[in-house]
Amino acid sequence: MNTFFSYDLQLLKFVNLQLENPFLTRAMLIITDKHNWYPFIAVAVVLLLIAGRKLPHPGTRFQRINPRVYILGLILCIALTDQAGTFLKHNVKRTRPNRDESISLLLDCRLRTGGRRSFPSNHAANSAGLAVFTALVYPPAAIPALLFTLVVGFSRVYLAVHYPTDVIAGWFIGSLSGFLVWIFLRKRLRRPGITGFANMFRYCQHQATGVPGKMWEEQRWSSLDGHEVTGYLLKGSEKLVVFVHGLGGSFLSRAELGEKLKEINGASFLLVPMRGTDGHQAKLATAGTDEVHDILGALQFATDSGYMTKDTVVYGTSMGGSSAIKACSLAGELVPAGIVVHGSYSSFFQAARNRTGRAGVAFLKLLMPGWAVRNLESFKPVFWLQYLNRGCAVEYIYCDGDRVSPPEEGKLMAESTLSESCSITVLEGQGHPTGRNASESALVAALNDSLEMIWKRKR
Repeated sequence: MNTFFSYDLQLLKFVNLQLENPFLTRAMLIITDKHNWYPFIAVAVVLLLIAGRKLPHPGTRFQRINPRVYILGLILCIALTDQAGTFLKHNVKRTRPNRDESISLLLDCRLRTGGRRSFPSNHAANSAGLAVFTALVYPPAAIPALLFTLVVGFSRVYLAVHYPTDVIAGWFIGSLSGFLVWIFLRKRLRRPGITGFANMFRYCQHQATGVPGKMWEEQRWSSLDGHEVTGYLLKGSEKLVVFVHGLGGSFLSRAELGEKLKEINGASFLLVPMRGTDGHQAKLATAGTDEVHDILGALQFATDSGYMTKDTVVYGTSMGGSSAIKACSLAGELVPAGIVVHGSYSSFFQAARNRTGRAGVAFLKLLMPGWAVRNLESFKPVFWLQYLNRGCAVEYIYCDGDRVSPPEEGKLMAESTLSESCSITVLEGQGHPTGRNASESALVAALNDSLEMIWKRKR
């Protein structure tokens, strides 16, 4: 018997014999039986699918994650660790301590196992894979997840069905598998998916929590249809940029962008929450049709705060840009100096088709409420361009890597614009506007150029 195996066996005997306790034995038998976990797993999956996209709630530290992708990740973790563990078991061919006739006589073997192969422990590998993946996806759940895998691994040694090194190897394999699956899915975890996207029209999504920073002042006003709104103002010069975010986005996503623009041109920056987010009293998003009231309310607030319409520019991303076109067409005396439209759609369902295909759009319409489908089928931002005040400049920014609203959408919008001032900028190497690419240098430069061009024409 080599020295390494001797230490392995001594530790196994210590855990199995010296820590023996009737209560602990019953607990370990319950924990180690995977069938006992199936009801809890089933309930957790159902809860994730039903309520997952409504998380996080205000004040929680959980990030917003696509529950369907998270569940897929768990399945991939199990599949990967099982395959790796089974491969090693058949090649290492180490016998379980409770199935080894010479070793089992030295132990208290309380559990009968079907398989004879010991290295590595698939229980430890599976639990570690799930725990590491969960910890990376939901950091606040890291400690209970890791405690779970430690207890599972301990139960295998305590019940003498694995050597300690079997469990340690399983933990290593599982941790590596969980990390690799997270690397593979980390971008997809942030995407709502078709079901999650449809849920935006059924449930409040809690899109933004917290405040942007000390430089920002909390402001309150009302949308044009009477809903209370809480936004933030970064005070600078008499020039004002009103930011309108997209569907599923957050008004906080452009806080850093506002701070950078202030350093460049000194302008003030107003973060406007759209309905369906935490800063808005209305709980459901409408993807542009009713958000018009939010934009008009923000423009009224800007005027009441002393900002001149000739110094005000609305910057809208995705849905925000499309809704801004309609809002400014109906603004009357509140019409701003111009609009910067960034990655916006000319047709909501055409943009959805660009991303998901025809089958995806059909499924999306099936899941969405009927009122939302009817409203969005009739909402055509291009139609409202003909009613836009000719003195309101329109600057379009699109990205060549945008699969939702490609540059062709921008060119269509630009060709339909009757404004006396209109131009389009196409950025290379970027995709659809999100919070992650909000402050890239190319976008900051393009947006600042568009703003300066609008303000220059109004002098």
